[in-house]
Amino acid sequence: MPYEWFPPSKKHEPRWPGKLVEKISLSNGLVLEIWDYSRRLAGDRWLIGMLAQIVVEAPPQAFSRRELYEVFLDEEEGKVYYRYRKERTFIDEREKEAIFSQLKERFLEAALSYLSHPSFRERLIAAEVALFERRKAWEEQVRQREEELERLEEEWKDRPI
Repeated sequence: MPYEWFPPSKKHEPRWPGKLVEKISLSNGLVLEIWDYSRRLAGDRWLIGMLAQIVVEAPPQAFSRRELYEVFLDEEEGKVYYRYRKERTFIDEREKEAIFSQLKERFLEAALSYLSHPSFRERLIAAEVALFERRKAWEEQVRQREEELERLEEEWKDRPI
């Protein structure tokens, strides 16, 4: 899986620095962050990377069980994210600022009204919490199957075939 750049946090330090370019306050009370994580690839060639991000605290009532919320707090620091990234590779150094501005402006033109919708927060929380709960259920199923396999291997290890 290719490397995906994320802003620095308590649990994550990116491989290369990025910079917060802009914070946009949306009409629904959320804040859209625009990050530039561009870097030199080789010589005068650059990877131009833009990350648009909205961070939302997920309330306990969004979860089906309190235990899942506790796990979510531990693993995800209680936050869900909307993230959109756009990259261009092997861009000439002289064009990097113009390309980044173009990526940012096109994104804002296309997505600002969607991200500003009054119900965006609730829909984001519902979607991300559902994904988290499904992932945890799947991980529990895998854990149970592995335990069952280990139990069966132990039970049958000395029996003749």
